[in-house]
Amino acid sequence: MRRMLSLSVVALFLIPVSLCAAAGQEATAKAPDFMVGSWTLRPAQDGAQEQGPGSITLLLDLKDGRLAGTAVIPVQGGEKRWPLVQPTFDGQTFSFKVDNGEILLEGEMRLVGEAFEGNWKSADGEDGGRLTMTRKAG
Repeated sequence: MRRMLSLSVVALFLIPVSLCAAAGQEATAKAPDFMVGSWTLRPAQDGAQEQGPGSITLLLDLKDGRLAGTAVIPVQGGEKRWPLVQPTFDGQTFSFKVDNGEILLEGEMRLVGEAFEGNWKSADGEDGGRLTMTRKAG
């Protein structure tokens, strides 16, 4: 009787652990697909008002099974497009770099519901601030 009770207790602990592991593998396997699409990225520089330098569009897709993308920055009279460098998403954290022609900028955000929150910084550490990112409708 005691042995049966022990096996039941072990089974109660192992089932949730194995289900969580399977769910984690499934979420990771779907991670790049979740990111594909058009996103609004809102950076705010440290010490600046919430609007910061304005919103940026990130266009994310898959190339050869890997996450790829472009940052589209509105400028007077048009836009600038900067390719993302090494974008990754592990199911919880989205990280990327972008070379604006002068310096490498790095962003890292965590998934919160259906949006992302995090920080950005320049490679030299002189600039940085908050980031939020939401999926564009449509």
